[in-house]
Amino acid sequence: MNKLKKYLFVCLLLACLVPAIQKQYPFINSTSLNGWFKALKTPKFRWGSWFSGKFQTDFDKSLETNIGLRAAFIRVNNQINFSLFNFATGKNVIVGTAGYLFEEGYITGYMGIHPVDSNAVKLKIAKAEFVHRELEKRGKHLLIILAPGKASFCPEYIPYQYYPENKKISHYDLYSKYLKSSQLNYIDFNGYFKKLKGNSPYPLYPKQGTHWSIYGATLALDSLLKYIKHNFKYNLPQIRITEIETPDSCRDSDYDMGAVMNLMFSMKHDKLAYPKIEFENDSSLFRPTVISMGDSYFWTFFGMGLNTKAFREHEFWYYNELNYIDGIGETPVVKANTASAILKKDLVIIMQTEAFYHSFGKDFIECAYEQLKNKQ
Repeated sequence: MNKLKKYLFVCLLLACLVPAIQKQYPFINSTSLNGWFKALKTPKFRWGSWFSGKFQTDFDKSLETNIGLRAAFIRVNNQINFSLFNFATGKNVIVGTAGYLFEEGYITGYMGIHPVDSNAVKLKIAKAEFVHRELEKRGKHLLIILAPGKASFCPEYIPYQYYPENKKISHYDLYSKYLKSSQLNYIDFNGYFKKLKGNSPYPLYPKQGTHWSIYGATLALDSLLKYIKHNFKYNLPQIRITEIETPDSCRDSDYDMGAVMNLMFSMKHDKLAYPKIEFENDSSLFRPTVISMGDSYFWTFFGMGLNTKAFREHEFWYYNELNYIDGIGETPVVKANTASAILKKDLVIIMQTEAFYHSFGKDFIECAYEQLKNKQ
């Protein structure tokens, strides 16, 4: 009996030493975690920080983020939480029914949890109409896009703790209503996707993705290019689907929520479609200069080549905070120059997703309105 206790003690001691050994002499291949993580550096020893306790706190945090097999331990913990308690450890990841994952912001946006002020929505649309008129005077155009939201598309999978049957009036309800009677050019992809639901040959939303599927985004891109060509008389390049692949695995952003859950085993997903597209390549076609203000949904268009193959010059103002320009990279958005920037382009696109309808435009409309008004 004593010998067994000694063996168990030695095994326990060795198990406790494994992470330290792995840290110094890696002997196990460990898959890195998905998402954004910052490993902290070991703090420098100083007597002042030692006596204040800061050194010990910082050293403890550094040790925790750099311990051997940390990623494996996290994946085991996350898998237990998900498999046994149907709980996602990933930030803002909500586990719905039937294996659907949601980002919480889209649920709250759909449910109308953010305070809704119809007068504020009307005022924002009125300001956008002023910007629209000022651009039209100069032969330029403004296009508003209501990007879809997963919660609106499949509310039947929202978990019960959000009481989806008690949905209130949302910002989407108001924007879709007032845009119809406005002077603005707009595309309501949220409403369009709802109409396609049940009639699409392939999923428009993946179970484990927060964005529209690559197939759904391809349909949206095709509609966007057709809308610009028809309404603004820009004979710009259109796309053609040459092939549709249906692999067993998910690609690109179709598993982005599942990935950040950092589980040991991949979740079961639907058969998804991946179109291969070609842009028209004709020197006689007109490729407009564009500024687009949007969020992560617009990134999908980047991967398809919209910014380089359909547009001649393109600035993407990500959340109206960072400006991504081909060949230059990332620079801060200078909001004070909004009006002068848009007046240099042929087309301005404002595209917002359901999670951010409550802050539609991220001050882009207000900045353009005030600056254009002062130019009169």
